[in-house]
Amino acid sequence: MDEPKLLRCIKLTSAHRPTGKTQHFHGDALLPPPTELRIVQYSSDTGYYLFYCDESGAEMTDTYHDSVQEAMDQAEFEFGITAAEWSEAEPS
Repeated sequence: MDEPKLLRCIKLTSAHRPTGKTQHFHGDALLPPPTELRIVQYSSDTGYYLFYCDESGAEMTDTYHDSVQEAMDQAEFEFGITAAEWSEAEPS
């Protein structure tokens, strides 16, 4: 698979607490909250992925969406992130 193109990203802060409306698992283990979210797209795919990343930047899990807006809506649903909070550049 090709490298994904980063479209949006956000470092989560204490203001972005999980709403509890969704839970993500790896096997039977509940994943911890991510520290960063990234919206990416692969050149070979028409959809968009919302990557949930840990403190080292490693992807823990993802969700698939038909548009960037749908991925942003999912992040708002899960963490209360508004559209204005997203960055189009990688976080420092």
